[in-house]
Amino acid sequence: MKFRGALLCAILAACSGPPASGSASAETTAPTSTPAPLASATAITVTDSSYGRIVAKTAPGTSCRIAIHVGAPRLGDVPPATLDAMADANGVVSITYRTPVIPKQSGRHEITCGNGSVSAAFAVAGYPIPAVRFTARLQVAGLTDRFDGLEARPDPSLVPARDRDTDALTKTLVSEWSAATRGLSTLELVATAPADIVITVVPARATPKLVRSTDDGSMAIFLFPAAEDGSLFSADNFVAVTLHELGHIWCCTGPDAASDGHWAQPVADPLLQGIDRFGLMNHPVSCIVFAVGVESCPNRFSERELRTMGFTAIPAPPRNVCVDSKDVLLGQLATLKDQIATTKSAVSASDAALASMAQQIKAIEARYPNGIPSDQYAQYRSLVDQYNATLAVEGGQVSSYNALVNQYNAIIDQVNRLIC
Repeated sequence: MKFRGALLCAILAACSGPPASGSASAETTAPTSTPAPLASATAITVTDSSYGRIVAKTAPGTSCRIAIHVGAPRLGDVPPATLDAMADANGVVSITYRTPVIPKQSGRHEITCGNGSVSAAFAVAGYPIPAVRFTARLQVAGLTDRFDGLEARPDPSLVPARDRDTDALTKTLVSEWSAATRGLSTLELVATAPADIVITVVPARATPKLVRSTDDGSMAIFLFPAAEDGSLFSADNFVAVTLHELGHIWCCTGPDAASDGHWAQPVADPLLQGIDRFGLMNHPVSCIVFAVGVESCPNRFSERELRTMGFTAIPAPPRNVCVDSKDVLLGQLATLKDQIATTKSAVSASDAALASMAQQIKAIEARYPNGIPSDQYAQYRSLVDQYNATLAVEGGQVSSYNALVNQYNAIIDQVNRLIC
């Protein structure tokens, strides 16, 4: 019995764990670590999220990064992927960015400030590009660059022409576009992406064109310094070609349009003058080679074309100084032509009178080879005097005629020098 009781105590002692120092009845607790408190995330409240703008409220002076998430178009530029900003003293973060026109979709801003992050959606309206104001970017293609759907082969010999034409666009496209649209549309030429439309100048021989993706409607323009037949565009005509291709962003559709995106029939705009009177969007484009060896093509949109861009209140175009000068010169030519005809008739009449008088004088001289009788001499003398007087008059008429002809030819030369 005693043995069994001792065994029980041994078992109980083993179950209770090691005895504490001092008293056999004291108990101890193993030490534990206390976790550090978690830092709260930086508070961010988005107050405005739209394509091109985000406004948020966070802690004052906090650095923030904004990520812009949109689906990229098949052709053209996208907005910047990220932007950095800092909250002002009131904790306001406000940032805007360029918004190229891209396909209709839902986008998302993700703003991170400190250790906080929030997202906010926005809507992208999509096409069309607004004609009232849009951006364009010139892109110079290298000899090794390749573009989807573009088969033109770059030619090193066309690099100087490419650069010349690009320089002409850089200097004049903005003002020429404004003039072409009667000041209704503003084109902003930007040096860096993003832009609403990208214009790529390729050193190759091909037909300039606007390419439109059938997948998402995105667009790009490709220009070439030489036509397919190898002929070089002049710098001035290269600008006109660019205006034409830009016009294809909006033109031409509807019952008046052909399947190739041009007007089916040219229609004269009563307010346009000279080579511009049919506008820019006909095919083929009617160009004129002037006497000085310069080719000129239309570079003004007609009212019909401006309406395809969405404009309704269309002002009259400014007068074409060249055409007005030409009209004045043509009016002078018409007057001179009448004066020349009148003077020529007078010379012809004098010639006829002189011929008649000469015939009478010779007849009297033939009748009286040994001397004219006194009773016939007075008539003879009168005929000779009339003849000499008429001859003097005809001399003045011929001088006037020659002066008029010289003046006429000088004006013709002025007209031929005009490029309109």
